[in-house]
Amino acid sequence: MRILGIDTSTKYAGVAILEDDKLIAESTMQFMATHSEKLLPEIAHILNTMKIPIETIDYYAITAGPGSFTGIRVAVSTVKGLSFVTQKKVIPISTLEVMAWEFPFCNHHICPILDARKKEVFSALFKWKDNKILRIKEDSVSEIDNLIELIKEKTVFIGSGAELYREKLIEKLGSKAIFPPFLYSYPGPRIVAYIGFQKINDAIDAKELQPRYLRKSEAEIKVIE
Repeated sequence: MRILGIDTSTKYAGVAILEDDKLIAESTMQFMATHSEKLLPEIAHILNTMKIPIETIDYYAITAGPGSFTGIRVAVSTVKGLSFVTQKKVIPISTLEVMAWEFPFCNHHICPILDARKKEVFSALFKWKDNKILRIKEDSVSEIDNLIELIKEKTVFIGSGAELYREKLIEKLGSKAIFPPFLYSYPGPRIVAYIGFQKINDAIDAKELQPRYLRKSEAEIKVIE
């Protein structure tokens, strides 16, 4: 079984191919151009390099949000197009869950945080138990102070929001706040594909796929106003 994992939810983006639970190929980069200019060519490149016909991809796994509104929109529209052509299903995955998977068997709570702008963050809480990752807090958008009030024990903070509010987290939480190298602070497409492999039963038709923004985009707000 082959799964194509796609992530464009942050300034880092990429694609990966898994065959069953084994990594076949992965490409990740900080896109200097817009995701819309790079994503489809990168998918074509990785497929051509590995000589894998698009028709042999069984499922598409995608970070559907939260994260960059533009990046998520590009990934959703791209996957919808590919799915329409190949008639394969899509597995939408939380960006924050993908980030938490970077720390398997961690003894502490894991809190992925993405900068949502407007002095808010996207966040969730996870922990590992019995070799499984468990969700403690659902994906949400809030001010950083509201998130800090929920932290009661040592927690690993990752993501752009963790970097942005690092000083405040340390000030309020002291030794409870743990910060790994930033290398581990973005969602890897190989993990997107791997979680997709675990969640095949959650696959949906592409027409059902919707971005998980958690709040209205600037464009939507302006239309309402």
